[in-house]
Amino acid sequence: MASQLEQLVGPTLVNNKGEEVPSSEALQGKKYVMLYFSAHWCPPCRRFTPLLAAAYTAHKKHISDDENSEGEIEVIFISSDSVQSEYDNYRGSMPWLSVPFSNLHKLRIKDELAGKFSVRGIPDLIVLDGSTGEVVNRNGRGEYVNYFKGEYDAGSSSGCVVS
Repeated sequence: MASQLEQLVGPTLVNNKGEEVPSSEALQGKKYVMLYFSAHWCPPCRRFTPLLAAAYTAHKKHISDDENSEGEIEVIFISSDSVQSEYDNYRGSMPWLSVPFSNLHKLRIKDELAGKFSVRGIPDLIVLDGSTGEVVNRNGRGEYVNYFKGEYDAGSSSGCVVS
C-alpha cells in the first residue's frame, strides 16, 4: 500500500521534470519500488546510474508496448549529495522519481532509510514490494536485470563506502 511507502519516502517526490508529485499517487499500483542510494561525487554511482536508467527506460517501453504486461516498477533516488546544485544536476540525468533535496535532510529521510536498510556504501539499490513496502531484495544493484524487461546494456560496477 502506498501509505507504507509514503511513510518511508515522505509525502512528495520529484519527477524527472523537476515537479513535486504526491508520493501516494506516484507509487500507486507499482509492483516494485526500488530505493536508489547514490551521489554525484561517487564514480561507481556515475557508472551505474546510466545502466539503471537504460534498464528503467527499456522496461517502461516494454510494458507500454505489451498491453498484457504486469510489472510496473518505480525507482526513487535517495541522494547522498550535500549541496542542492549537485543533487539537481545529478537528478537531471535520471528518468525516475527522487526524494526532494530539502526532505532528505529536513525530514531526515536519507538517514532514516540508510539506517533502516543498512546501507553502508553506494550505489545501493533496495527492491521493495510495491504493495507492502517489505524488502524483496537487498542486492538490487547486483540483480536489477531480474526485474527490468526490455533490451538494454547490463554492465557492472563496484561501490563507494559512505559513513
